[in-house]
Amino acid sequence: MRTPLSKTAVGALLAAAALIVPVIPAAAATTTTPIAASAVTAAAVQAEDPYSEFAVSVKAPKAVKAGRKITYKIDVENLGPHQADRYWLGGRLPKGIKSTVTWRAEEDTECFFDREGFWCWGPWVLEKGDTDWLDITVTLKPGTKGTVTATLGADVYDVPTGMENLDKEEIDRLGGFQTWFFAKKVKTKIVR
Repeated sequence: MRTPLSKTAVGALLAAAALIVPVIPAAAATTTTPIAASAVTAAAVQAEDPYSEFAVSVKAPKAVKAGRKITYKIDVENLGPHQADRYWLGGRLPKGIKSTVTWRAEEDTECFFDREGFWCWGPWVLEKGDTDWLDITVTLKPGTKGTVTATLGADVYDVPTGMENLDKEEIDRLGGFQTWFFAKKVKTKIVR
């Protein structure tokens, strides 16, 4: 992924502004809206634009009976301006589901659970204008009531030029990557 010279210059501005603005922990920086502090100039805010912005569509049924399945269909498109070197599809699944999750995706996709949710990734880069998809199916527990909510989409990492092949320890040592969670909330009503 190419980092324009203007972003590099603005990065230096951000480093200087960090002396004035409190540093935001990496976990708190996961957002689709750049965080702007009043002490940071407009040019510095521009540096926080994602390298790859994603359009996200999530489809799910409006209502389902308790104990039945819900399938979430996630479709994403990379709007650019750059290719996405590192991204995951998935997110936070609803409460009140059984522990088994099934999924469908492109060939060679791998998935895992972490404390933030259920995530899948493929071994490819998503060029500007290209799309990707993921279907996740969960089974509700028989006693689940009310409305269940899932927050699903794409977790996208900004990977600066030259850092594509570094291992995780080296990336962490250098300060990690900026992340962006482009997501939609979907609600499904539980009916009897």
